[in-house]
Amino acid sequence: MTIAQQQLAALADQPDDSIDLCAAALTISSLFQHDAEPAGGLAQFDLLAAAARARMPEDADVLHQVAALNAFLFDELGFAGNQDDFYDPRNSFLDQVLERRLGIPISLSVVYCELATRLGMPAYGVSFPAHFLVRVGRGATALMLDVYAGGVALPEEELDLRLADVYGEGVFTIRSNPSLLRPAGKREILVRMLRNLIGVYAARGDEGNRLEALTAALNLSPDLPEELHQRGMLYRHLGYAPAALADLRRFVEVADDAEQIASVTAVIDDLSTQPLKLH
Repeated sequence: MTIAQQQLAALADQPDDSIDLCAAALTISSLFQHDAEPAGGLAQFDLLAAAARARMPEDADVLHQVAALNAFLFDELGFAGNQDDFYDPRNSFLDQVLERRLGIPISLSVVYCELATRLGMPAYGVSFPAHFLVRVGRGATALMLDVYAGGVALPEEELDLRLADVYGEGVFTIRSNPSLLRPAGKREILVRMLRNLIGVYAARGDEGNRLEALTAALNLSPDLPEELHQRGMLYRHLGYAPAALADLRRFVEVADDAEQIASVTAVIDDLSTQPLKLH
């Protein structure tokens, strides 16, 4: 196991609020870029926070704080969503997002929340369906921001329209499902970033980096059924029967989809009867 994977595995048993989200996200970047330096990314965040603080009006309320941070990040520095190449893996590498000032909703949200936190603003990532958002403030006066669109604030009606696009008209609404706006945990955010990379590398047929991303997700959260299934089947495809069996057997223990469990059980039976190959 590489040092970066060991560092992620060490977070599995830590309380969520003790995880340094920025440092962990930069560690993920180093899994796929061997010359990446997480310490440099952390220093860059501190420099950005200092510059943002100098532009923050004194005694500003949340609305004016958001306006000032938006102007700094999106107008002055030019951070933006990468609409030309959404599935470029660099959009999920935090150091590359800082350097190129391009990202996807979740990586830009991490940048926004990490800077806001350094400025004393109550900002949290939100795992909204299909499109990660940022929540600033607490209670009924909280603002929901789409940082992929430049930090625009989304009213409840717009959030309901987005839910309708995903689930159908009237199936879910914010009023009836307020938990959709709950702050996401740090481990949850890291896993979601890795799931984006898993999908990118699967689409590219890049089995090595897909395996790296799956392993990172399972180091952070060892009993993720979908990732256990994917990695087990990938190990099977690559010819590593013992590793495949370990993942698939654990999948059967933690999954709750009876049909998928039955399918995987058949694969386990097949692997168990194959002669052991040494690699």
